[in-house]
Amino acid sequence: MPSNSAASMFGGAGGRGAKASVSTLDGLRKVLGNQTEKDSAPIQKASAKPVASEAPSAPETLVAPGDDKQTLRTLNNRLSGYLNRVKQLQEENNDLQKEIDDILAKRKVPEGRDWDGILKPLDNLKKEIKDITDDNAKLLLQIDNSKLANEDFKNKLDDENKACKELEKDLEDLKRAKEDTKLSCDQTREEIKMVNDELERLKREHKKEVDSLLEKIKDSDVTVEIKSQDNNLSDVIQSVRRHYDKVAEKNLKEAEEWYKEKFETIKVEEAQNNEALESGKNELKDLQKQKQTLEIQIQTKNNKLRTVEQTLRNIKMEYGHRLEPSNKIILGLEQDLRDVREQVEQQLDSNKNLLSVKMKLEKELEQYQELLSRLFDDVERATK
Repeated sequence: MPSNSAASMFGGAGGRGAKASVSTLDGLRKVLGNQTEKDSAPIQKASAKPVASEAPSAPETLVAPGDDKQTLRTLNNRLSGYLNRVKQLQEENNDLQKEIDDILAKRKVPEGRDWDGILKPLDNLKKEIKDITDDNAKLLLQIDNSKLANEDFKNKLDDENKACKELEKDLEDLKRAKEDTKLSCDQTREEIKMVNDELERLKREHKKEVDSLLEKIKDSDVTVEIKSQDNNLSDVIQSVRRHYDKVAEKNLKEAEEWYKEKFETIKVEEAQNNEALESGKNELKDLQKQKQTLEIQIQTKNNKLRTVEQTLRNIKMEYGHRLEPSNKIILGLEQDLRDVREQVEQQLDSNKNLLSVKMKLEKELEQYQELLSRLFDDVERATK
């Protein structure tokens, strides 16, 4: 019967149960410190016996009833120590929980700080910031409109400058055409003068030849008998002269008509060129006036744009100075909020650690209670 009780004391826990309790005590050493190290020695000695009994060739070891009582007394002492330690840890945990609750209550309802008084100016500042943002948006819209109008005026000015340059180029072409026409007119006049001189020279030479022929005829004694009814030489000469005079007059008339027609065409072209030149000058004057007007308008828009930009910069600086204290307050509140969050997170981590320790202790207590219940059952069966 004692041998059965000894076997059930260690083997009832299965041997493995004793080793499991030792391993859990190793985990408790980290929390309980030196007390756990002192209390773990008897279990290690007791656990050495089942290891020997589990060997297949070793004989079963018998334990006296006095050893059972000593072991039970040791376990009771250790259990009372663990219970006291658990009670102490629970009290410390309750104290820490109270401190955490007090801290959280103070954080939720801070003393000496009126959040409504702080948030109300912040609401007013937010409203002012919104109004300033709307004003800035309106100013930016006006600036964009002014920039677009300025771009339109610049494009119009560029177009007018291009048109002015093209018109000046056309005027230069007209001036060159006018100069060419003048040169052609002068050249034509010179040619007409030369033709007239040539005609006068031909007339003089013809007259000289006719006079010389008349002198020769008068001085000659040659008699010519002509069997014609018209033997009057002077009449023949007169008829020849009249014929050549008509031919010369006809040629002169044709030349004059040709040059006259040519001069009329040149005069018409010159009149057209002069008219185009005058219209070009008038158009150039109008374009110059429009250019000056556009430059004045552009200058006015630029001045207005600079004024608006300066006003916008002044408004930004003014509201920046006005919002600087509020920004400082907001930054301080954000820093306080971060500090509170860090403290709460630290407390939560501490609570989690304490909760894990508590759960481990409860698990150890359950294991010891199970071990004690089995041990008591074995002792009762052994005493019977």
